[in-house]
Amino acid sequence: MARTKQYVVYTREFAKGNVKNKVGVFLDEAKNALDTNGNVNGGVIKFKNLKMKRSTPTTNLMGKGYDFSVRVIGTGNYEVAKGMKNSVIALLKDNGKTLINKVA
Repeated sequence: MARTKQYVVYTREFAKGNVKNKVGVFLDEAKNALDTNGNVNGGVIKFKNLKMKRSTPTTNLMGKGYDFSVRVIGTGNYEVAKGMKNSVIALLKDNGKTLINKVA
């Protein structure tokens, strides 16, 4: 049986001071989020996000003084992860959160 590629769904929660203002929900290959023990780790994701040099919504918010935390939601194959991402976005949207991305 062939192994399918695994993906991780995570949020970036942006805050300025003590107020959490914006949330982004993202999907990435799980291999990009693994720590030295082979577990998905939010710290690894955040460190890689901090190293980004190109202009993205994340780098734009960081340039405006926002800090962010990473919260891992779950992992699965692409279809499962995509469905999870869209569900989390819909829930956040229904609860009035300011999103930096939309349902794909």
